[in-house]
Amino acid sequence: MLAQVVANPVQQGAQAPRTTTHGERVRDFMRMNPPVFHGSKVDEDPQEFIDEVCKILTIMDVGACEKVELAAYQLKGVAQIWFDQWKGEKGNGCVVLWEDFKLAFLNRFFPLEFREAKLVEFMNLK
Repeated sequence: MLAQVVANPVQQGAQAPRTTTHGERVRDFMRMNPPVFHGSKVDEDPQEFIDEVCKILTIMDVGACEKVELAAYQLKGVAQIWFDQWKGEKGNGCVVLWEDFKLAFLNRFFPLEFREAKLVEFMNLK
């Protein structure tokens, strides 16, 4: 009896976990309308880009390594060039984690001095 349950879980109401291909993940990510970041436009907000992309990737339950790959699809122009160089410096075959990418991205496109200035500006709002 136990062998039958283990051998055929679908009959017992359990569903086998569905695996998705990388292409399906990219398609699903793009359907969520993630923001695009160029790195050269005055009105772009790097923190907002990271926050919005992270929100989408969290909903999709994407792993830390795949998050970077998917976010990179939305980098254009200067930001794409920066990413390619940054990833190249890490070496081929090196796994790039989301936290490493996020820190490097914000340091490049939203330096600490600007973040602190924005914080002071926010704190002084009345």
